[in-house]
Amino acid sequence: MNNTRLAAIGSIFTLASSPLFAADESHIETTIVTATRTEQSVADILAPVTVFERADIERIQPADLQELLSRAVGVSFVRNGGRGASTSLFLRGNQSNHTLVLIDGVRIGSATLGSPSLTNLPPELIERVEIVRGSRSSLYGSEAIGGVINIITRKYHDTDGLQPMLQLGVGTQGTQKALVAISGGDEQTQVNISVLREETDGVDNTSSKSGVSGDDDGFEQTAVNASISHKISDAAELFAFYQNSKTESDYDNSCYDASFANFECSPYTDGEVSIANIRGEFRPMENWLLTLSAGESKDQSTIDYRYVDPAAVGISGDTFDTTRRIYSVQNDWMIGKHHVITVGFERLLDSVESNLSYDEQSRGNKAYFAQWQAEFGPVDLTIGGRNDDNNQFGSNDTGNASAGFDISDAIKIIASYGEGFNAPTFNDLYYPFYGVATLEPETSENIELELRGNHRWGSWSVGRFKNDVDNLIQYNPATFGPDQIEGAEIKGWEFSVSSAIQNWSIDANISLLNARDANTGLDLRRRADKQANLDIGREWQHWGVSGSLRLVSSRYEDTANTDELGGYGLVDSAVSYRVNDQVKLQLALKNIFDKEYVSARSFSFGDYLSIGREAMLTITYTPK
Repeated sequence: MNNTRLAAIGSIFTLASSPLFAADESHIETTIVTATRTEQSVADILAPVTVFERADIERIQPADLQELLSRAVGVSFVRNGGRGASTSLFLRGNQSNHTLVLIDGVRIGSATLGSPSLTNLPPELIERVEIVRGSRSSLYGSEAIGGVINIITRKYHDTDGLQPMLQLGVGTQGTQKALVAISGGDEQTQVNISVLREETDGVDNTSSKSGVSGDDDGFEQTAVNASISHKISDAAELFAFYQNSKTESDYDNSCYDASFANFECSPYTDGEVSIANIRGEFRPMENWLLTLSAGESKDQSTIDYRYVDPAAVGISGDTFDTTRRIYSVQNDWMIGKHHVITVGFERLLDSVESNLSYDEQSRGNKAYFAQWQAEFGPVDLTIGGRNDDNNQFGSNDTGNASAGFDISDAIKIIASYGEGFNAPTFNDLYYPFYGVATLEPETSENIELELRGNHRWGSWSVGRFKNDVDNLIQYNPATFGPDQIEGAEIKGWEFSVSSAIQNWSIDANISLLNARDANTGLDLRRRADKQANLDIGREWQHWGVSGSLRLVSSRYEDTANTDELGGYGLVDSAVSYRVNDQVKLQLALKNIFDKEYVSARSFSFGDYLSIGREAMLTITYTPK
């Protein structure tokens, strides 16, 4: 896609950093907690955010979490094949481990990889997603250089009594889904339990047709989600949740027996992600909220081999079991009507168990953070700082400052500065024959300027950012190992708009990115410099329809910028029909024109292939 076409689209989109289809006042007043760790209106937050509500998820009918997130401004993905394949998320062109992902506020992700397994988070179990762009290390510490994504699990019912729900789906590539849920309670206690099962034959993940590599690579998933809340009194409430997802993903790779001779096989990965958390919210005084939280997330994967030759004496695959435990205390004081002071403490413990030998298998981090939010008439301020004391890398200080000025009742200008910090992963440091134990933490400085408007007809935003990352760690396919370059300069523009025309909801955004090695001036690998999204939808009587267009420009596969991957465009659509109060039908069509594209290449097996055209028919039954 050339600059002229993007400029033409840009003249049509008048830009906004707001949720999908946010053209009405109720949507503008949506509140989130991720940006400041305190509840705040989206319109008042001094940070660029995107929020996907459950209604947006129902309208879009995304096949997976990656598809949903890719519709947000500044978000891009690289996937090594079809459903269940390894996926990397780039937020504003930052590394895949530079975006902190939370589930109901609990930090998740593999301590070895440094990034979460997004495949294990099906959209059917998600209530809403909050995306905050820009460094948030001053609140969350490591991994938040590019931003934070907080995924809130689904609550199906919140009134008296119990409410069951059943959802069944069938689709192309032999896809089958089933979701069973029951929820409800009373004024004091609410409970939600759901179980999801998905199977698909998948597509061939790579272009290689040698041996057994030409077969389809299937994917299976079983996910369980449970939550409970109990109101002890007007001044005390307890929350707890548990989520578990088990997956089996086929892929293409070489296999070796005990003597390291090459044999044909069909390898697959067994994965399991589980998250548990208990949180208490207490009000010792009317203006004081005390939050205590203890959580644990586990990311486990095992590589297994199905040998084609029965004479082959196989060796067991590698296992990676990582555990992250986090304990936190947070105090929020409301001083008058215009000041909020936050002070907190966090303790984070990472551990690794593997059949491979890691020189270090655990590390701890303790942190203190503080933040002041203030309003002085038309001026809003947010100032914060954090100290992380890591037992491997010592003390690291990060800070942030944001100021917003109301030009009018509808238009606000915001200027922000934020510092970031990210500790190297266990793989970067200690993976056998790969890791470099002398790697240092990455640090960053991010500055941005945003102009936004909220009107009766909708909302818009235009933003400019620049993020300088020092000691950037990246994979170099030429050396098969991590490089720590002097730094990277990542800058860009973000535009978006949300409105409604003739009862059609419209959301559009454009990202223009320049992500380069600060020393050589070459593009960082796999970063597209232009992206655009257009989503439209309408509901009337029993019907609902939606359509979307996603455009992604070319990017380079290698750090030398000699291997270019072509750009592509995808068109999706969805339709729903509510038969009655109990039954709803949905049909989703993905990649309608069956566009073939390549987002990454394998060293040994050629291009990672796209999924192609998909269709999914779903029926939901909610008995009354």
